[in-house]
Amino acid sequence: MSDGNIEVELNYPDVVSQGNDFVLTTTVKAKSDNISNITITVSSPEIEIMQNDFHVLSLAKDSTLGNNFELKIKQEVPNGNLLINLAVEYFIKGFFDEKPVKNTLTKAIAFNVQSKPILILDAVAPDSVFAGEPFSIRGTIKNHGDDAKNIQIIVESKQVVLEGKKIFSLTSLDTGKTENFEFVVQTPKILSVPTHVIVNIDTSYADESGKTYNQEDSINVFARLRGMLEIGDAGGVWIGDFFIAPVVGVGTIVSSVIGFLIFLWHMKNKKKKRAKR
Repeated sequence: MSDGNIEVELNYPDVVSQGNDFVLTTTVKAKSDNISNITITVSSPEIEIMQNDFHVLSLAKDSTLGNNFELKIKQEVPNGNLLINLAVEYFIKGFFDEKPVKNTLTKAIAFNVQSKPILILDAVAPDSVFAGEPFSIRGTIKNHGDDAKNIQIIVESKQVVLEGKKIFSLTSLDTGKTENFEFVVQTPKILSVPTHVIVNIDTSYADESGKTYNQEDSINVFARLRGMLEIGDAGGVWIGDFFIAPVVGVGTIVSSVIGFLIFLWHMKNKKKKRAKR
């Protein structure tokens, strides 16, 4: 929140839960001279607060002062968005003003009220993989709700048996936090036909009270056998399980030619010596 005379920086959590305390931090900065009687007020019928205003008698230019509002969402407030109104009033005396002039700034702050964890999972994998060869499934999991406990993510498929690292565990994930995960798995080495494998990603977790939740996600991976002469990334070929990459630089070609010419010269000299004998 700011205008030409004053700036108020706000810091608060994105997600809050019913019955729990949280802090709204305000930091006031004066951008002009002769600012006085700054008052910050917080209000909402859905919150409980012991002291809903903060007053500063005066503040010199470029000076800052902070304050914490300790708030609590009422227990009966439903899940969803909640708005808290914040007003900043101050007085400033200009060069031609007989007395200080009152100015007001207002802002509605939106909070997401949630009584349970809400985990959003985002996972990616290669579009195509070779049968029997490891590939990675990477992603992130973010908590958009209340704190989550005992998180476990498992990858499986009903079409083929996946082998490798298939379980990711996390003790807790606080509100608004994000965590990275990775699985390294592989399909059976022998597949009768190329298969669009649906990889199921099952997530289980609990809230503060111990109540458990489950959610399901999935990704699609195309698995096939590697061909006998499969073209590789380096312009080479696959022969069975072996990759041959015939990548030769110009320097290598030149040095090889020079070496071959030196070899011929030595052979010619040896023949001349033998002929003289």
